Amino acid sequence: MKILHRYVLAEHVGPFVFAVFTATFVLLLARIFKMMELIISKGVDVLTVGELFSYFLPSLLAMTIPMAVMVASLMAFGRLSSDNEITALKSAGVSLYRLVWPVLIAGLAMAVGMYLFIDRVVPASNLRFKDLMLSIGMKRPDLELKERVFIQDFPGYELYIEKMDDRTGEMRNVTIFQMEGGRLKSTIVADRGRVASRNVRGLVVLELYDGEMHEVSSDAPDTYRRLRFDKQVVNLEFESELVRTAHAAKGDREMTTTEMRAAVNKLAEGIAMTRAEGTATFVEEKYQLQQMELLERRRNEYLVEIYKKTAIPFACAALVLVGAPMGVIIRRGGKGAGFSFSIGFFLLYYIMLLAGEAFGDRGMMPPFLAMWLPNILLTAFGAWLLTRAVRGMVSFAFLRFLDVRRWPVVRRVLKKRRPRWAREDEARSAPEGSR
Repeated sequence: MKILHRYVLAEHVGPFVFAVFTATFVLLLARIFKMMELIISKGVDVLTVGELFSYFLPSLLAMTIPMAVMVASLMAFGRLSSDNEITALKSAGVSLYRLVWPVLIAGLAMAVGMYLFIDRVVPASNLRFKDLMLSIGMKRPDLELKERVFIQDFPGYELYIEKMDDRTGEMRNVTIFQMEGGRLKSTIVADRGRVASRNVRGLVVLELYDGEMHEVSSDAPDTYRRLRFDKQVVNLEFESELVRTAHAAKGDREMTTTEMRAAVNKLAEGIAMTRAEGTATFVEEKYQLQQMELLERRRNEYLVEIYKKTAIPFACAALVLVGAPMGVIIRRGGKGAGFSFSIGFFLLYYIMLLAGEAFGDRGMMPPFLAMWLPNILLTAFGAWLLTRAVRGMVSFAFLRFLDVRRWPVVRRVLKKRRPRWAREDEARSAPEGSR
């Protein structure tokens, strides 16, 4: 029996590796184009971009590995069934249960490893990715500057660049509007300029050449000053989304379970203190309720992320229960059909997971149930499907409802759209008793 179990597990290795590679590559495509832009048009070196890829990869593997488990299970059992090996084993007294349970144990073992991976490796890589993006932003602050767009990322300033070389940072026809109290204080116009950094976090230094400064005094609105310059240095505070997120504390995606539980305890103490505070007026009571809602939502977000770290890994075992009997059922569809079905089924699981996350964050569902409900439904469906497959009481026919062409409404519409001569020929060729 050990030889048979090793044989069944070996059948999963090839499809599993193929599915991990394919799914990860597909999900990386969108990020690849963005990072290639850093190399081609922004001048970031290849090694730095490769480092970004390495930090971004673990978060993708956390999603693609469970899907690959289902693909491997479905394709492996589909191959065994299509070659009639399962039929031969049944005739020898080996039931489908005995073939599935070693794969299920392997799925549980992988779930434990995935939990450690998601809890330890993924948060650290996400944090390093954020830090490296901040470092790139500080070395090349001109990454946020675009030509022919009014840039409002700098508090108190609006910047307009007519022409800009993305590789060198050289600018042409630069206009800077300095605002104060919602009013225009001064305008700087320069024929050319360039971006320089003083290695100060959150600061962009512009060097402008051959320009003029026009200023109206706030004390004396009738006073107008015009100043020509050969070179002018302007310091702008860099307040892009990149720097704001990098300055922020660790988010829930960069924290381990231990760190998030500590944050949950602090938030629970804050909620208790806020609830214990007395209110004298209606305004104070309303403000207190708003504060409690904010604290409770933040606590729910942490709890949802904690339970998600366990729900996603243990989906490996639940997907094995679905993939194994489905591989037996759709054995005639080939590897392509099995892979397509796995992707569609996992997308459904992922949609349920996202919906549960939204409901859990808003307090519409308990965080644990919001994250674990997809696993519970998958396990129940997989157990039912496995039982039916063992008894030989289920076939691919139960999935025919997915073919919209079989739906009565669609069939009537398609029949009406057929040409008149085709309907007449069909009527003439039909047996006389059926007319």
